[in-house]
Formats: sequence, C-alpha cells, structure tokens
Amino acid sequence: MKKIYFAGKFSLTDELSRPLAERLRGDYRARLLGDPKKLVLAQEGLELPCGVIYAGPFYCEEASKGAYTSTDCRAVLAAEYRAVEGCDVYVAFFDRSFSVGTVVELGWALQMKKEIVICYRIERSAYDISSEYWFAIANAQAQSDRVRVFGFHSLDEAVKKLLEGEFF
Repeated sequence: MKKIYFAGKFSLTDELSRPLAERLRGDYRARLLGDPKKLVLAQEGLELPCGVIYAGPFYCEEASKGAYTSTDCRAVLAAEYRAVEGCDVYVAFFDRSFSVGTVVELGWALQMKKEIVICYRIERSAYDISSEYWFAIANAQAQSDRVRVFGFHSLDEAVKKLLEGEFF
C-alpha cells in the first residue's frame, strides 16, 4: 500500500474559541481522513478509503497558539522531512493561499526522486496557474519526469478525486 504525503497550507476557521480539531474541519486533509481529530495527532498507518496510507503532515498544536519557537520549527521541519522521506508519493496541494512550506517540501521530494502529484486550483481556465505557484510547478516538471499536474475547480472536486485515487 502506497504512503502519501499530502502537503498544502492548513486551513483553519476563524473560531479561535473552538478546539483545534474543530477549527481544522474544512481542511482538505481532515476531509480526506474523515475526522479532523486524526489531523492533530501524529499516527502511523492511517488508511484512506482509496487504499493508500496517509503519511502526513499532522498539525502542530503549538502553532495554533502562536507559541512557535525556533526549537519547535526545527522539530516540525524534521518531522515533515522524515514524513516526506518515508512516503511513496508526495502530493502538493496548491490552493488560493500560498504556502512556502509546500514549496520547500516539494524541493525535498524532488531531491529524493519521489513520485510527485501537483494539484492546483483553476481560477479561470485550465491554463490559469497562480503566479505564486507557476515557477514551482514549471521547475518541478523540468527537474523530474515523475511529476504529474492536475487542476481542480473546487475543494469538493479535489477531495473527491483524491479519495477515488484518481491522482495516484
């Protein structure tokens, strides 16, 4: 069974008084896992309905409280690096909100010669890629023949295709 790392900027609701898992309920990874509580506790072997293993990332509780220190950042980056290293497929999910972390992880996946799937939100046409991501996508395709790129119009469409295993 393939291990898939699902990158992208975490989507939190603005309801700061609610528990973290509830605030993550709209994130595409929480929707893939079927329960946002699974996203806040690092676990091994989380199987998705499409027959793959969710390899990360998991949301760091300290980050949601604004309590990140340089030590926390090193620990989170090390955990994410190990998760990318241990996956079979790296999925970069490029939505409207730019994520430097996703681009950094994409670089790791390229160096590790991983199978890479890039999903990006189509704004107006199938050829419309956000300028923030254009270079990352073009660079990945230039570096590896193991990169596949898919566009999506809505989060629901992307999650459905991911759960059906259409991209991997």
